[in-house]
Amino acid sequence: HTHCSYLLHGGVSIYYISKRLGHANIKTTLEVYSHLLEETQVEEKQKTINLIKSM
Repeated sequence: HTHCSYLLHGGVSIYYISKRLGHANIKTTLEVYSHLLEETQVEEKQKTINLIKSM
């Protein structure tokens, strides 16, 4: 969990993480680590807002 958490919070793609962890498909990764993705949603929302404002 710690490794995945660091990667997600560092902005690493869930697709890459899934392959790195050796999961057969991304569904497995999402089922196990979805709670970590929810934590990063706030950050992603702010990035999106900042990007739109800078246009």
